[in-house]
Amino acid sequence: MKYWYLLIVILPLILLSCSKKDKHERSLNDTGLDIQKLREDVLYRGDFDAYTSLRIECFDYPPGELLPYAIIMENKYNDSSFCMDIYQSIEQIYYDVHSDYIDEQTAKMAIENLEKAAKKGIDGAISQLNSIPKNNKNLTYKEKFKYAMEN
Repeated sequence: MKYWYLLIVILPLILLSCSKKDKHERSLNDTGLDIQKLREDVLYRGDFDAYTSLRIECFDYPPGELLPYAIIMENKYNDSSFCMDIYQSIEQIYYDVHSDYIDEQTAKMAIENLEKAAKKGIDGAISQLNSIPKNNKNLTYKEKFKYAMEN
């Protein structure tokens, strides 16, 4: 009788505890760090480690979220990885059918950063620049941007 009582009391408790799902499932992009602190560390201190963590966190945010931080870090460190992040952030914003909406100045910023990254040896940048026609003197930056996005 004692065993039946234990079985009746303990079995439902075990089943209920197994069926509970974690309501706060963490994203694979969640570094566990405070995103506001990461943003401040990048903006005000130019913290490279904070930028790296912020870059990971931004995969869960709308396209272009990383752009202002990449610009600040590129201006501070003149590093090719930041140039590529600037280009990719702009590319994400105007991805697919939205490329028609990019303005000439933004396209210019994207292409210039893509060119900087290519000059510093970033393979992805070189590949994307190779998709722009060689005789492109008459192309606008917007047209160059569309060609680069096709790659």
